[in-house]
Amino acid sequence: MAEAKTSPSPKPAVDSPSRYYGKFAETAIRQMEAGTAPWQRGSKTGEPVLPRNAITGRAYTGGNSVYLASRGQDRGFSDNRWMTMDQIKKAGAQPPKGPGERVLVRAERNGQQPVWRTSIVYNVEQVKGLKLPPRRPRPYWQAHNNADAVIAASAVEIKTSPGDQAYYSKDRDQVVLPRPAQFRSPEHYYTTAIRNMAHASGHESRMDRETFKQTHSEGLEGAAHGREKMRTEIATMTVADRLGVGYEPHADPSYKELWIKALKEDPREMHRAASEGHRIARNLMRPARDQLRDIAREARTAVQASTERDPHEIPNPRPMPQRAAPAMSPGR
Repeated sequence: MAEAKTSPSPKPAVDSPSRYYGKFAETAIRQMEAGTAPWQRGSKTGEPVLPRNAITGRAYTGGNSVYLASRGQDRGFSDNRWMTMDQIKKAGAQPPKGPGERVLVRAERNGQQPVWRTSIVYNVEQVKGLKLPPRRPRPYWQAHNNADAVIAASAVEIKTSPGDQAYYSKDRDQVVLPRPAQFRSPEHYYTTAIRNMAHASGHESRMDRETFKQTHSEGLEGAAHGREKMRTEIATMTVADRLGVGYEPHADPSYKELWIKALKEDPREMHRAASEGHRIARNLMRPARDQLRDIAREARTAVQASTERDPHEIPNPRPMPQRAAPAMSPGR
């Protein structure tokens, strides 16, 4: 009897999100193996890194933010601004050179469950004839005041210790940091504080994160610990970028293998980690929302009052919050 023929599995549709998930994980694994993924690379204070829309100025969020940062880096773009084909046409610019990148867009349906589709965006370096304002880095004082405000508004208690270890204690629900003078730079201080606050956000009294609970039940050698660290590292990078303060990646190389293993087991884990990392970042910044708005308003006023002055030289216009970094910050 002849053996029945089976038809090959259909390829994903061009607009299928599955292609996005696969390419996201593929890019992330390749970059992590090389040590060049966005959350493995540092950034300077005031330096814009994570992607924004070139026309609206809005930051891309969740998986789209990390995906475009990874793809832009992979393709050698130095500008973090992206735009759609419609925006390019409305700007009267030339058609983009080279392929775009797919991002996920939620399509609302009347009375039905929302569905996800993909949309294509292009980096501004692919487009000629654009008239865009120059990217202006945030002045040091604004970035550092932003970070001080977020740390001061922390939902978890932060205690200063005379030792040199920084960690989160679940038993005491407390972040422990060395004295500020122990840190080699303001960026090191801020990144370390934000990283531990990001992990503490998973506590049952706050976000009640599953990877947080599994990490503390399975121990540091478990797979959940790698997934939790990926989320908190992406959150740390995101908060640092939103505040304008420099980002220093985690120095422990052992996490790389845990991250790669998680993505090889499930390519969608990269998107989940990036999406949850963004939610953690919002959770950390929300308590300081009013203070951040005030600081931004003062920065605009200071720039308008002295357009020719070096932004690094603008004096600090507000008193430092209670948990301020030491007076070792350059440019203040």
